[in-house]
Amino acid sequence: MKFLLLLLAVAFIWWYLRSRPTAPRRSPPPPPQEMVACHHCGLHVPEDEAVHHQGHAYCCPEHARQHQR
Repeated sequence: MKFLLLLLAVAFIWWYLRSRPTAPRRSPPPPPQEMVACHHCGLHVPEDEAVHHQGHAYCCPEHARQHQR
């Protein structure tokens, strides 16, 4: 009889743990991006968003055009 009660207790604990909602797994955050300073105004922008012209990085096409003159 004790074995049956133990078996029921284990089954109940297993059922309780399985029925609880689990938190969704979060994906790891993206790695930090390299920042570059605009050659015209000094604003720092992510390298993949910067406008590159003649070996310099700019925050926008307008600043690249102004330095072209």
